[in-house]
Amino acid sequence: MTAAHRGPLFLLATVPTTLALVPASPAAQEQPPRIEFDMTVLSGRNPFLTTDDRAMTSAAEVSARGEAALPVDARTTIDLDGKLAYRRYSRRYGSFVTGHARGALDYRGSERIALRTEASFERQLPLEGSNSTIDAAIDPISLQDRIELKQDIRWRPDPYLTITGEAAWSRLAPRGSMLLIRTDATSFGLSVERRISPSSWVGLSGMATFSKSANRSEADSGIVMLKMGTRLARNLSTQVEAGLSRIERREPARPNDNGPAQLTATMSLCYDPRRLRMCLSGRISPSVTSFGGIQREKVLTATFDFQTGERGMLRASGEYRSVPSPIFGSDAKITRLSTTYEHRLDSRFRLHVGADYDRRTGMSSQTQSSWTIRAGVTIRIPSR
Repeated sequence: MTAAHRGPLFLLATVPTTLALVPASPAAQEQPPRIEFDMTVLSGRNPFLTTDDRAMTSAAEVSARGEAALPVDARTTIDLDGKLAYRRYSRRYGSFVTGHARGALDYRGSERIALRTEASFERQLPLEGSNSTIDAAIDPISLQDRIELKQDIRWRPDPYLTITGEAAWSRLAPRGSMLLIRTDATSFGLSVERRISPSSWVGLSGMATFSKSANRSEADSGIVMLKMGTRLARNLSTQVEAGLSRIERREPARPNDNGPAQLTATMSLCYDPRRLRMCLSGRISPSVTSFGGIQREKVLTATFDFQTGERGMLRASGEYRSVPSPIFGSDAKITRLSTTYEHRLDSRFRLHVGADYDRRTGMSSQTQSSWTIRAGVTIRIPSR
């Protein structure tokens, strides 16, 4: 088996083409451009969760990342962020070039109205993308392109009420996969939130999503939810959303599949004292994927960040994601555990070590797992 799409890839940063509009905060205005170079080596078993690989595999990756906040005027800011990475495996899988390019234009016309336009391009392995989906359980070795355009508008008619509108378009485009197919999606959302105390708020939101895949199949979803958030204690906050969702499917030469309304819910709980932050979250809701269009996903995540000292930071995260039958014949599942310790030597150099564990169950009942250890150094220019 060989890796899909080896060789060079050029990533061009995309800047929003429409004028959206929010002011640069003082912090953003003062942030200088930054460039980072990273060199990492990793080693483990079965890094792509295949059914026929038990040998040890090593790899080396070099990457460059840059970001900048560019104030246009007192009300407008452009944020740019890009990364390019090259990874080569010691056996079997060859090389991959991945990365992303993102741009956002913020404008705040007044204290009441603010707009934000975002555009992004990302090429990642499904297991490692910043917007992971259940696709990693179906074909974890194929590269995937993700393009997103998004427009938000926020209106605050008074200090207690916030109304937010959103329109977005996205494309998931797997490269060289026999199981995943290109899927486009357009979504429209509206949210109303009311602050009822200094530490609590309630709200109502709705979203409609329309997707179309390259095989001409279509899937639409609608969500309506009540939501609330509150700070339970000085360092403890929670947010809960609950409502109903529905998915409808259309395929050529087949009758429409109008699914029933089902419960959809999202919950998060965060504890954040001075040097520690822990968050638990979960959701059951429709999500756009490259396999079958919109699917009803179950997701559980946990994050842990602890500042061990003036120069040390320990991070750990876990994620479980599944899509139930009958679309897949059996539940497709993906589990990912990751931990990293980072130590800052000075204003330019940081060392990092970490380990990852991945486990997937694809369209059959077979389950594959992998583990990886990694170490590297990051160089920041300019120093801060």
